[in-house]
Amino acid sequence: MKTLIIFSAILLSGITLISSCKKDKKDTTPPVITIKGTNPILDHCLHATYIDPGATAYDETDGDITSKIIITTNVDTAAIGTYQVKYDVSDKAGNAATEAIRTVTVINCK
Repeated sequence: MKTLIIFSAILLSGITLISSCKKDKKDTTPPVITIKGTNPILDHCLHATYIDPGATAYDETDGDITSKIIITTNVDTAAIGTYQVKYDVSDKAGNAATEAIRTVTVINCK
């Protein structure tokens, strides 16, 4: 009986050790956003349509997450001024990338 108890204790210790080794490491690394094209854009003409070149996002666990980027902008091509295009994204684990910002300056090209 004593041998059975010792064997059971050793077996349970081994199972606990194996199961703790199999646990996945928690994803704590945020994705990275890369702005495409020129930044800043210093010479966008007043009243010309603004088409943003966009950005890409990559996460070491989730891979390419470009389609999850949220873009916010206040670019107003009807008024001379300096504006921002902001890119934000998070991975499946909820890690947020450092916000990327493109500066766009609208000028009078005439």
